[in-house]
This record gives sequence, structure tokens and C-alpha cells, in this order.
Amino acid sequence: MEQMIWIAMGAILGAWSRYFIGLWAADKWGSAFAIGTLLINVSGSFLMAWILYLNATRGVFSPNVRLFLTVGFCATYTTFSTFSWDTMRYISEGNFKFASMNIILSVGACLLGTWGGITLAKLL
Repeated sequence: MEQMIWIAMGAILGAWSRYFIGLWAADKWGSAFAIGTLLINVSGSFLMAWILYLNATRGVFSPNVRLFLTVGFCATYTTFSTFSWDTMRYISEGNFKFASMNIILSVGACLLGTWGGITLAKLL
């Protein structure tokens, strides 16, 4: 039961972070292209990789903190389900430019975010 509480606390923070970053990005850049989703997926990929790499190579997080950060926060914060929805919405609207941009930028930038998280973890 203790693990579920850790996961739930991380999930609450992840959901709130995702919501407010999405609002902030839409306010700053508009909502025609889902830049908020892209930013969230890239930063979430970076954070997940950084946490898991540090934990795998150095065991820096307790099991409960790892669950809080990965299963709770990151899994709730990242939004590949939203990415998929946005992409299909663009396709259904005939906006293949935005659909292609969303796929290429999201996948490419998230891979770069993952690489960045691992690279940073290696430096620590």
C-alpha cells in the first residue's frame, strides 16, 4: 500500500505539471500546433531517462522514490496518448504538414531528450 501512495503522489504532481505547462505553452505560442505536448514529451523523456539511468548505474533512488518519479510523475506527465490524438486530429483535418511535423519533432526530440538525460546522468 505504501508504494501506491508514492505512485499516487507522483501522479498528482505529474498531472498538474502537464496541465499547467500545456496552458502556459498555448498561451505563449498559441494552440494551432501542439507545442505544449511536444515540450512535455521531450522533457518527460529526458527526465525518465535521467532517473532510470542514474538508478540502474548508481542506485541513487530508493524503490519508493523511483516509483514516485517514474510510474507516478513521468508516466502521468508525459503525453504520448495526447501526441497520438493530436496527430490523428491533424490527419482527419487534412493537415498533413502538422501531422508530419508532430511525428518527426516528437519522436526525434524525445529521442534527443532521452539521450540528454543519459548523458547528464553519466556526468554526475
